[in-house]
Amino acid sequence: MGTNGKKAPIEIVSLPEYAPADTSFVVSTLCSLGPDFFAHNEAPHRHEFYTIYWIKTGELTHTIDTVTHVVKKNTLFFLAPRQVHKMHFSEKVDGYMIAFPDAFMCLQEAAATAGIQTGLFINNQFSSVITLDQEQEKEFEVIVQRMIRELAEKEAGYETALHSLLRYFLVLASRIKGASMAAVPEQFAAHNGSLFLHFKNLIEEQYHQLKNVSEYASRLHIKPVLLNEISKQLSGITAGEHIRNRIILEAQRYLYNTDLTAKEIAYRLGFEDPHYFSRFFKKYTGQTPSEFRDAARAGAPVQQ
Repeated sequence: MGTNGKKAPIEIVSLPEYAPADTSFVVSTLCSLGPDFFAHNEAPHRHEFYTIYWIKTGELTHTIDTVTHVVKKNTLFFLAPRQVHKMHFSEKVDGYMIAFPDAFMCLQEAAATAGIQTGLFINNQFSSVITLDQEQEKEFEVIVQRMIRELAEKEAGYETALHSLLRYFLVLASRIKGASMAAVPEQFAAHNGSLFLHFKNLIEEQYHQLKNVSEYASRLHIKPVLLNEISKQLSGITAGEHIRNRIILEAQRYLYNTDLTAKEIAYRLGFEDPHYFSRFFKKYTGQTPSEFRDAARAGAPVQQ
């Protein structure tokens, strides 16, 4: 809490805070992360990196943005960078955390990874929660143990090995979730997937400044109508809806996790007119900012 009684701003956590020795890739049991990790995660915060949690035993109450999930044993969940979340662990919880920056799944391979990232990390629900059966648990355990070994021994080519193991981990998870690229002619699928991933990354970087599809299309060197077609093809919604959803999501994060006024939030999100922001928010959510804040804090829905 700040001196004025307001909730503190949402903290941004960088990977070195979890991995001072190696900032390119982290794989660790939850218990070995220590008590500071658990205490830290009680407060709303964002990661600058991709994170995968695997809860093997115990239970976790996890709030991502404004939705609370009760995560029980043998459950994977995936967090994209900049999502606001907080976690409350049961006393006997254990499992794994895998964390890596965007550079580790570099954009040079965007065409190959677009389907995976769109399905697991970048989706309309802004989260993925996957429960593993006994056979799947065994398969993922082998992969994670190999990651831990590669990271500990650091033999020649270990980064390539980690990259391949992570890719395999994500492919298996994507299969279980049932996420797949839309059925499109093969010669266009990879290119469109790469463009869509660039579009989603551009939204993350520019949604404070850019609000129109034409502005994003211009930076991607394509026509707005084509960007909308690719977006609908790969995600089921238009490019404009993705932009609006991202702005609304950020507004909801501030409303739920801080005590900033609607006017303060409007300026943070790049709106020059706070009244327009309030009308924009109500148009796409059906609630005023204050109505949303009151309803969300009264009790977020729980998903099993």
